Amino acid sequence: MKKIIVFVMTILISLASFSQEKQVLSKKEKKALEKEQRKAEREEADAEKREIVALMLEHQRFVLEANYVGDGRGQRVPVSSLINFIIVDSNSVVLQLGSNFGIGINGVGGVTVEGKITKYEVQKRERKKSVSYYVMLYITSSAGIYDISMNVSELGYTDATVRGNVSGQLTYSGELIPIKLSNVYKGQTNYF
Repeated sequence: MKKIIVFVMTILISLASFSQEKQVLSKKEKKALEKEQRKAEREEADAEKREIVALMLEHQRFVLEANYVGDGRGQRVPVSSLINFIIVDSNSVVLQLGSNFGIGINGVGGVTVEGKITKYEVQKRERKKSVSYYVMLYITSSAGIYDISMNVSELGYTDATVRGNVSGQLTYSGELIPIKLSNVYKGQTNYF
């Protein structure tokens, strides 16, 4: 009788230990779980970025680092975002167009214009699942008067069209970055 009780106790203990083991997930279940985690992380990062973009536009403090520059006819060229940018800092603006292949007037193969904002308008456009912004800047500088119109997505992707005293326009395409996180290199502005 004693042997039977010991045998039954051993079986009960071993069953209890087997029931406490972790369940093993299949490869398909692991992939699905990882995909859900990446999606949740991406949505969290996007929500944070939406908030940052709204604050940058509201406080007029951002840098548009251009990855592409285009003309009025729709031709676009990839450029270095370090030397092709628009900085908006409160009431002042810096427009810079540069090239890696020349020295130029500003020392970075192009032109740098500093000016003051005379008018700044932001219109928020809400759609079913997204928000975008339309920003209009009017600038006066020693090099002339400029109008900049920007279409900004909720995640900061931007197309900015610059029109000046003369006919023609220039389009900067890139991403809005907080001023403190930007690594742009500003050239010289000695024109007049």
